[in-house]
Amino acid sequence: MRDPKSVAFRTAARQWVGVGLVAMLVAACGGADSGVRVVGNDNLTDATSASGDDDSSLIDDTGIDIPSGGFDDGFPLDPDKPARDYDRFLIDAILDIEQYWLDNYSSVYGGDYPLLAGGVHPAYPDRRSELPRGCEFTGAYAEVEDNAFYCEDGDFIVYDDALLFPDFADEFGPASIAVIMAHEWGHAIQSSSRHDIAYAFVSTTLELQADCFAGAWAGHVVDDGLNGYRFNQSDITGALLGLVQIGDAPGNSSYDASAHGSAFDRVSAFQDGFTGGPRSCADYETNEPTPLQFGFSPEELARANPGDFPFGQEMFDSMRTDLTIFWEALVDIGTPWTAPTLELIDSDVAECATGDTVRVLDAVAWCPDANSVAVSLPIARQFYDLIPGDYAVAYLIGLGYAEAVQAAIGSDLGAPEHALLSDCLVGMWSSDILPFNQDPVVADTEETPRIVLSPGDLDEAIRTALLLGDVEGQRSLGTPFEKVDAFRQGVLYGSDGCFAA
Repeated sequence: MRDPKSVAFRTAARQWVGVGLVAMLVAACGGADSGVRVVGNDNLTDATSASGDDDSSLIDDTGIDIPSGGFDDGFPLDPDKPARDYDRFLIDAILDIEQYWLDNYSSVYGGDYPLLAGGVHPAYPDRRSELPRGCEFTGAYAEVEDNAFYCEDGDFIVYDDALLFPDFADEFGPASIAVIMAHEWGHAIQSSSRHDIAYAFVSTTLELQADCFAGAWAGHVVDDGLNGYRFNQSDITGALLGLVQIGDAPGNSSYDASAHGSAFDRVSAFQDGFTGGPRSCADYETNEPTPLQFGFSPEELARANPGDFPFGQEMFDSMRTDLTIFWEALVDIGTPWTAPTLELIDSDVAECATGDTVRVLDAVAWCPDANSVAVSLPIARQFYDLIPGDYAVAYLIGLGYAEAVQAAIGSDLGAPEHALLSDCLVGMWSSDILPFNQDPVVADTEETPRIVLSPGDLDEAIRTALLLGDVEGQRSLGTPFEKVDAFRQGVLYGSDGCFAA
């Protein structure tokens, strides 16, 4: 992303090749002059939940028109299994993944690529033919239910064709199951039959590298297609939503033997491969990714809902206070800059009470004449319930403050770059309140009380960014993929990620 002007921020050092606002570790900002004004709502805490759409609208228009037909004779998948709508597509995807590695393995690792010796096998109840055994797998369906795995002992892949793949294909689109298959193939690349690093790294590194390999393959399908199919924006969005779904639970340790990475980590790895190709994934072996996973604090665990602040005035006050502290310390325009106030509007569309309305989204508007950010309470509540989580609301408010920041520094970016810079600025702020950040822009003191991200907050941000992206054919806010990438650039690289020359 490019700097719209030569105006710079004050130092915003951040190089996580690394927030969740949950248990705000800050005293409630009470008093009449909180900076947050509620317009037309007498009972914010008990606001009625708004019903929201599910994720299906993001993936309705896929690039995959699946033809009918079952398995070809002689293909290593079981020909007697119950037919699925995606069977023909999955066969083509498997063949393409194998060909992808035949074409690319030597340029990444050198040497020839050995074909998968043990094949790919669907598991389902009452299967008559035996599944291969190995890696403590005895062939029972219950052992693979709702899962897929690669086994080095026998060099084979097994996937659940009764629950996991049908459910994912239905909810996230067929591209999502192909990405799962490409992930498992990534483990085959790591095996002793090929690159032989399966025991050289911790579980999270291996899992994220497999996600990266899956992203590299998906990028190839976008560019080159596979047997008449070509992934479009909706397909990739569905694949990302699928990765979010199977990320580690908030609070899990990245050092656990079965850790796969948080939703943020997994999506980041996928995007690394998608944009950088398989060589960028091989780089994980010399520069291991740093999972942004952390546990709940004792104070958080004592709450009824450890990961989220209750929807209400204290939540909004805390978000506004921290955004004000952060951006007033960073914006450098030669004179002191005053951050906007926050107005909560009991309306389905955020409008400014006076003066011009600069609408960021239906949920958020920047009011330059009043120097305020207007937020629709019904939509904020909808996002809180839909994502679910408090950091979905923080993301919306953060976009409003990012709009004010762009106005202050004289940004003249057009669409969608303007919106994507705002996503990145929200990521910058999020990075500053990671609980393990030892060098925040402003330290947490009684005078400058800061909030702290909770486990799962970054995942909520990723899901929010996906839902806010343009649908197929639009070009104003950025695609879901672009918005997620912009946000994570801010989280991982700070101002360098947002204003790279």
